[in-house]
Amino acid sequence: MAHNFLPIAIDIANQKILIIGGDQSAYKKLKILHRYGAEVEVLANFICDEIKQTGVKYFETDYDKSYLQGYLMLYSCTNNDVLDQQIVINGNEAGVLVNIHDKPDLCQFISPAIHRTGNISVAVSSNGKDVYESIRIRNKIRDELTIE
Repeated sequence: MAHNFLPIAIDIANQKILIIGGDQSAYKKLKILHRYGAEVEVLANFICDEIKQTGVKYFETDYDKSYLQGYLMLYSCTNNDVLDQQIVINGNEAGVLVNIHDKPDLCQFISPAIHRTGNISVAVSSNGKDVYESIRIRNKIRDELTIE
């Protein structure tokens, strides 16, 4: 099923967001979410030191759907197709918006390439199909904005 994502802006300040996975891709997502004031928590059976050093609440344990309660959204960075499928099912049951890293066909939402300066945010999205092109265009916009 082809998705056609609506680009929206959502206030995530003080909202609980769960990242499932504890590697570098999860750490990068964590840094972005922190810039927007989200209350991020991490769940993984292994969590890298960079995540632990941020001071976020984390659960270093195996995935269980009972952890999904009370979150606005979640990002899965597991690189495990079977687990990601289960997370989508469990997330839908729990009423949590789900994003599966690098798998837009499993996502209920995607995160665009973002440039933020002060109160201005520019977001570029390829509907999840060409992330690198979105980043390239975002960078061109960023570079143009910083010239002025």
